[in-house]
Amino acid sequence: MKHKIGFIAVGQAAGNIGLILEQKGYKVLYINTSQEDLDTLSNAKFKHHIKDGEGCNKDRLKAKQALMDDFESISRKISEGLGACEFVYVIFSSGGGTGSGAGPMLADLMLGDIEEGLLQIQNVGIITILPALNEPIKANINSYECFSELSKIDGLASTIILDNMYGDKIVINQKFVKTFTSFLDIPDRHKSERGNVDRAEIMETIKAAGMLVIIQIPVKESKTDVLLETINKGFYPAPEGDGILRYLTISQANCQIDLNILQMNIGMPLDIFQTYNEHSTIIGLSGLTYPATRLNQTYEKIEAIRERVLQSLEANTKIELKEGINFLQETTRSKPVKERRRLAEDNSTSKSSGTSRRDIMKKYMKG
Repeated sequence: MKHKIGFIAVGQAAGNIGLILEQKGYKVLYINTSQEDLDTLSNAKFKHHIKDGEGCNKDRLKAKQALMDDFESISRKISEGLGACEFVYVIFSSGGGTGSGAGPMLADLMLGDIEEGLLQIQNVGIITILPALNEPIKANINSYECFSELSKIDGLASTIILDNMYGDKIVINQKFVKTFTSFLDIPDRHKSERGNVDRAEIMETIKAAGMLVIIQIPVKESKTDVLLETINKGFYPAPEGDGILRYLTISQANCQIDLNILQMNIGMPLDIFQTYNEHSTIIGLSGLTYPATRLNQTYEKIEAIRERVLQSLEANTKIELKEGINFLQETTRSKPVKERRRLAEDNSTSKSSGTSRRDIMKKYMKG
């Protein structure tokens, strides 16, 4: 699958995920407005600094403008480095600046190029990160706006959403890449007389629009209740439970997973792709609804502190101070320069109409 699937890591948070994927043998293009951030990716092979970019400081509009100004160059980089891939995931943090602002637009522009025949890539998916609710308010505002844009893009393949509510960011990144690449490796590594999952079925799974959740649990924990708990409390937002599901793709480590119970709790899929192995259970659920419940929590947090944030923005100029404290204000040296110079002229025996720049220069040039 390594020759079929590539990744574009937009922004610093995405770069961290991209490095782990690159170590696994996948092609990754790193894009950033900050050269300093790109320089931290010392082992990255394929990087692009957006022209004249100096970082976006969580400013989504600035990131969009930078992408627009340099898109021709970026498009060439994508064709050169990832043009042979069938599927490309755009990775970014929804709460950041460069990634949050440029990520959705980049995916949309790529889909437009595919439609126009300007790009040989066939499918574009999303891997994005939700900030935890206790992260700064700006990150949560950016995230909500970002998902508002993502939800309106026609033609996207699967969207994988990592939720920082569920642990350390670095640990989540590592667990995700391990789980995701294990899922992609199913056709090559998991063979069974009872059935196989081939590459076409894996590709069909990840092409499905909507949220994609991939879970991996060890053989000793491969039970239906553990799997359901992991799906709802893993490092993804919990599925909506609205019964909407496109594909259920699973490699079971034993026969203790009851697919009927899974379908009752998650949804009735259009199709099930199934095989077996001896090491761990890996399941992919694709075509799920975007996590409206989790995003509503973000919205509620923003609304709850809206007034306090607005007040804090005005606080440095809205305080009451007592007047009349400057008893030196009547002294000559405390007066503005223009007034001091006028007073000096008034007290002079030789009055003049003012002092020009030329007059001052002459004074300094006298013998």
